Amino acid sequence: MSSSPFQALVFDLGGVVVEHDNAVLFERLASRCHPSWTPEEVVGLFRQSRWGTGTAIRLFHQQLAEAGGYEASWDVFVEDWSCHLAVNPSMLAVMERLAKRNRVMIFSNTNQEHWDFVKKASGGVLAGFEPYLSHEIGHEKPSLRSFQVVAEKAGIDPASSIFFDDLSANVDGARQAGFQAEVFLGEPWLLSYLEARGVALG
Repeated sequence: MSSSPFQALVFDLGGVVVEHDNAVLFERLASRCHPSWTPEEVVGLFRQSRWGTGTAIRLFHQQLAEAGGYEASWDVFVEDWSCHLAVNPSMLAVMERLAKRNRVMIFSNTNQEHWDFVKKASGGVLAGFEPYLSHEIGHEKPSLRSFQVVAEKAGIDPASSIFFDDLSANVDGARQAGFQAEVFLGEPWLLSYLEARGVALG
C-alpha cells in the first residue's frame, strides 16, 4: 500500500460497480399498484422523502400500499425494490485487483435493503472494500458534509485520496471537500487513468 500515489481509492456503487435501471424499478412497483397508478406517480411518492439518510424503507412500502394500493407483502416488496440492480462482475474484479496494493473504499448513496442485495450478489466481496454508506452515516452525496464525514471516519486526507462517481454533481461535491475526483467513464478509461497516475493495478 505504501507504493500507491493515493492514500485511498474511493468508488461510488451505482453506475460504477453496480448497474441499475430506475425505470425498471418504478415500473415493477407500479405494476402491483392500482391500475390508475403509473410509474411516474410512484416516483412522485418516492421523492417526497429522503430515503438515503437512514429513513426506513419499510415506511415507503407502507406509503405505497396506502396511497397506491401496492398489494404485495414486505418480502415481495424487497425483491421488487432491488429488481433493477446487478453487480458488474468485471468491475468487481478490478476493485479486487486494486485492493491487493491499494486502500479501496466505497461511498454510496443507498439504503439497507439495496446494500444487502448487492452485498449478497457480490458474494460478500463488496463488504470488504471498507463501505461508507449514506444510510449509515446520515448524509448523502453531493453534500460537503457527507464527504467530510467519510474522510473523518476513514482517517484519510481528502487531498491525498481520489473519488470516482458517474455523476458530475457528486464529483463536484467531492472536490469541494478537498478530494481529487473524476467522473467515471467506464472500466477501460479507469484502468488507463489509474495506470497513468502510477497506481498499482494488482
